Amino acid sequence: MASSSKPKNWPQDIKYLTKPTLSKKLDQTILGPLGFGGKGGPRFATAPSENVAIKKILDPSHPAIGEYGLFATKNLAPGTHILDYLGHYHETSPEDTDEASNYDLVLTRDVGGTNRGIAIDARFAGNEARMINDYRGVAVKPNAEFKEREAGIMGVFVVMNNGIKGFKGIKKGEEVLVSYGRSFWSERRSE
Repeated sequence: MASSSKPKNWPQDIKYLTKPTLSKKLDQTILGPLGFGGKGGPRFATAPSENVAIKKILDPSHPAIGEYGLFATKNLAPGTHILDYLGHYHETSPEDTDEASNYDLVLTRDVGGTNRGIAIDARFAGNEARMINDYRGVAVKPNAEFKEREAGIMGVFVVMNNGIKGFKGIKKGEEVLVSYGRSFWSERRSE
């Protein structure tokens, strides 16, 4: 579902979502165990997150200069749920995956023993979470992580302990940074 209220600096060519869109290939065998399709299914935020703001990156040393990032609007303690990662839910099969997308995040590789996985692609539609950058070249360690909040919902959380002594979470004004994972970067190098 698209929202009439979009966050400041939202890209004009990307549809803003307050709940995911679903691929036609996803049937109740897959959606049922995740709580979709039934009464009271997964709950998502209905407005832009108050925890973060989208800002253009102007720092010339930042790997994403000229692009956008996600920044904390208040202090966020370790373990805090920042927001959910929304986009187009699809099967992880090659025929249902956009190989050109840099916004595709695997939710689960096997739903209920079906040997069918689900991923969330925010290339053309998503929420603020699609603006989160990788920590490499910006910080020593990530300060946030992708983690399943409940069945079928991928959340972004402040890491509990990133290995840096005295880590107290994400301070107001700091960029929210995750690890995209080694496989993301190795695939990009081979392109």
